[in-house]
Amino acid sequence: MTPKLPAAIAAVLLCAAGAADAHDTWFAPLPSPAGEALLALGTGNRFPATEVAVDPKYFTRAGCRGADGRPHGLQMLRYTDTTTLLRVPSAPRATLACFVQLEPFEFELPADRIEVYFAEIRPSAAVLTAWAGLRARGLPFLERYTKSARIDGADAAPRPVGTAMDVLREAPAGIPAVGADAVFQVLREGRPLADFNVELVHEGSAPSQWLRTDAQGRVRARLAQPGRWLLRGTDLRLRADDATRWDSQFITYAFDVAR
Repeated sequence: MTPKLPAAIAAVLLCAAGAADAHDTWFAPLPSPAGEALLALGTGNRFPATEVAVDPKYFTRAGCRGADGRPHGLQMLRYTDTTTLLRVPSAPRATLACFVQLEPFEFELPADRIEVYFAEIRPSAAVLTAWAGLRARGLPFLERYTKSARIDGADAAPRPVGTAMDVLREAPAGIPAVGADAVFQVLREGRPLADFNVELVHEGSAPSQWLRTDAQGRVRARLAQPGRWLLRGTDLRLRADDATRWDSQFITYAFDVAR
């Protein structure tokens, strides 16, 4: 039986559906017995501190893929105060690419939070121009957002997993060493996302790096610190069916650098 979501967490989740800032959702690896993987999934304002668990009822896509492409299910274990604990009983974590996509939520962003939000996601110049036009017309900032998250084990294959947004770490193979140059490719709906701003964040106090994808959706970064890292990005654009409202796709990609 799926553990009941504590009332306090359920209340926070309801508030999160109308969050005013760019709260990300990401995976974290946990110490695991041989032959299985344990992961924590949570949402927070700034990596690595999660603030709220995620109810699996909001998952629209979730699972893992082995290095051979074989699918593996994510099993719910329990909630903590800030994370959802998940288990993959059939494979060691090193071989797995695990992912989740959450159902879309809609909210109105308060006017006094728009500049903060833009600073957190660094949208394109076209978005800034479009919003200036909508604001001049006195229209509110109405957004529908979808979040995707991915974490790869050391031996996971850099293949798409089918989420709305995805990140492939094309190099180096295995767990990166300190000082290694890493190459990532960002995908939206399975296609490379060009000229897109992403932020590379370390779990410690090291300054984050903002990077912009090239024509093939790739960025290259030097990994100067050991430990946990997160590549994060938010693709914001006007809705195709209503040019007065916004659609956004969030992506996080969690990985480790050898200590």
